[in-house]
Amino acid sequence: MITADTLALGQILCLLGVLGMVFGVFFVWFPKRTQAVLLAFPRSRWPGWVLMAINVFWAAWVLHHASLGRFSGVKPLIPYLAILVFGAVVWLLDELLSPRALGGLLLLVANPILMAVRWADSAWRFVPAVVAYIWVVAGCAFMLHPWLFRRMVEALVVSPRRFRAAGWGKLIAGLVLLAAGLSHLR
Repeated sequence: MITADTLALGQILCLLGVLGMVFGVFFVWFPKRTQAVLLAFPRSRWPGWVLMAINVFWAAWVLHHASLGRFSGVKPLIPYLAILVFGAVVWLLDELLSPRALGGLLLLVANPILMAVRWADSAWRFVPAVVAYIWVVAGCAFMLHPWLFRRMVEALVVSPRRFRAAGWGKLIAGLVLLAAGLSHLR
């Protein structure tokens, strides 16, 4: 019998597996284009704005559904404040670096993953938990030191062989996670 926790674990494993496979395919079959995108990402404005929009509105959604106690009177203003905050970020932060916005997204994504797998009765629950904590550490690092993203990419693209090896690693890990997820969904 599949419980809700096992179902959530299976879905998260499948999602992580598909993400790993997609990135692995791009690394292996489109290495030049992927390297160019990764190298351009730190100074790209549009990806930073898109990621920041996701971050701001996700945080607003979390605040809107949180128990704010004596500040609950502010809840009707949260959507308007989110729009105002996003507009201020775009207008005032000319040098919003995309890795900072990516770091914020990594921090936000970790919470639902950890909440979904915390009561699952499987040893596989540790895989998404470890991935989520890695994302939290990476998110903090990217928000505080956005140049770390550039350094990581430069270390990865130093040789085509290393880049393809990373791609094959992502592809194989994605296949393993997808298989584990599908086994939990049966």
